Amino acid sequence: MSDVDEARYGRMSLLLLNVCPFTLRHVINDYYVKHGSTSLQDFLDKNKHDIYHILNRRCCCRIIQSGVTPLNRSQWDRLFIKNSSSCRKGYTGDCPCQYDAKPGVTSDVMDITLCCLFIKNICSRHAGINMLHIETIRTIRNHIIHAETAQLDVLTYNGYWNQVKTALLDLANYVSPTVHTDTLRFIQDLETRVMNVGELGEIRKGIVDEKRVKVLEKVCLIPQIQNNLVYINSSFLKS
Repeated sequence: MSDVDEARYGRMSLLLLNVCPFTLRHVINDYYVKHGSTSLQDFLDKNKHDIYHILNRRCCCRIIQSGVTPLNRSQWDRLFIKNSSSCRKGYTGDCPCQYDAKPGVTSDVMDITLCCLFIKNICSRHAGINMLHIETIRTIRNHIIHAETAQLDVLTYNGYWNQVKTALLDLANYVSPTVHTDTLRFIQDLETRVMNVGELGEIRKGIVDEKRVKVLEKVCLIPQIQNNLVYINSSFLKS
């Protein structure tokens, strides 16, 4: 493994794990403000039924959603907390009536995965957000996180970098000139940043930690899948 290839991998990882969440969180914040909410907490409380349906196919509305439910319980728990209420419709299973948005919750709790998931499934009603950009970021993030080696050749690096850069700047421009300026500055800083050995080691550790979190989230997802099957069968940034 060459030092240059490893430096490219490190720089690409920082773009995805640090810069992308910064811009995507601003997309989410802009979305809820434009839809009449004063905060993310307010938006989540107003839309918890729709959000719950990307966690569970079934709930008190008796509507069964088709397809995969992309939100897992670990991600849901970052946004919501269980209250002491019972279902208003008398439903005995788990349902959105039993949850409230976490007090003071902000988009800062969302990593790149949750940001992409939230925008794709909740913010997709807004025509101004280019969902192809979200898919580009999500796909390249998966390639980097699940790569067998922590290195990128120059052709792969340039292709990934330019695709993510284009996506981020277009999304940032949709939000505001200020967010676009900040995103561009962060990208340009990364482009010229010298990656030292210690920093690359921390990045590799961060990637390993992220993979470990994803494994735990899959474990959290298992009971959720089982519940659905039973039901069906029975009926780093500094500004």
